[in-house]
Amino acid sequence: MSRLLTFLLTQAVQYLTLATLLLSASVSAQPLVLAQISERPKKDYAELRPMASYIADQLSEFGFDGAEVRLFRTADELIAAIRAGEVHWVTETPYTTARLVQETGSRALVKKWKNGQRQYQTLIYTREGSGIKELADLVNRQIAFEHPYSFSSYYLPKRILERSGFTLSPLHKATELPPSGTIGYLFSRNEKNNALWVDKAIVAAGALNDGDWNNPDRVPPTIRQRLRIIYRSPFYPRAFETATPALPPDAAQRLQQLLLTLDRASHSALLERYEHTEAFAPIEPTDLQLLHDMVVDTGGAKR
Repeated sequence: MSRLLTFLLTQAVQYLTLATLLLSASVSAQPLVLAQISERPKKDYAELRPMASYIADQLSEFGFDGAEVRLFRTADELIAAIRAGEVHWVTETPYTTARLVQETGSRALVKKWKNGQRQYQTLIYTREGSGIKELADLVNRQIAFEHPYSFSSYYLPKRILERSGFTLSPLHKATELPPSGTIGYLFSRNEKNNALWVDKAIVAAGALNDGDWNNPDRVPPTIRQRLRIIYRSPFYPRAFETATPALPPDAAQRLQQLLLTLDRASHSALLERYEHTEAFAPIEPTDLQLLHDMVVDTGGAKR
């Protein structure tokens, strides 16, 4: 065989080998998908995208070649996407995280100090002069929760009222009265509406977390001074970062390690953009117990 033919054959083999490798890489490479339930998609996308891109770069060894942020209107839509293998990583509050753990086999990796809060609590409040002094005074009246996928402004206050012996009845509009002997509830859709409805006596009481209560953009001080808190819950974790079954176990472990090493000293701008996160903290046994014991209601109204 001539040297020229040998050279050409060698070059052809090398070319085919390189082409095969490139094709394999293009087929296996995929974006890392971070997801969340959102009613403010433009704002939330801007907050999540920098962190998604940073983590995707760190996970390139696992075949990720970029990042995507996917926002869903409801928990049901998010769960369907997870079951279809379309989402790798979710950042959410305890209520939605519990659903993901229980219904999709997802795994909570770390706790997130969202909006600078390591933990938060539910406040049930009314307006000054309403005559309501305790939870029992809400019977035959209405309370506004925020939306049906909120931990602090739906699941937790509803659970508190039910465990206190009260029966809650869903209402479709503010002019509807609850059945006798029950507490009627409806959804305000956002924090500001929640406070406004109570202030204007559209409903007798509302429920918000303490972070929203103290945020002047969500509860203006001029309104808050006319309101009065009648119940404070214990504190609960603010949020969780969760790996779905679509994220390989070794990649999930690396994601967990990466998040726990991020701190304000070295990644201040990145954490601030990521929903004003102060830090990430390890999952504790009590957190896992909370996520597994929480009874989720999948029949509530959509956002």
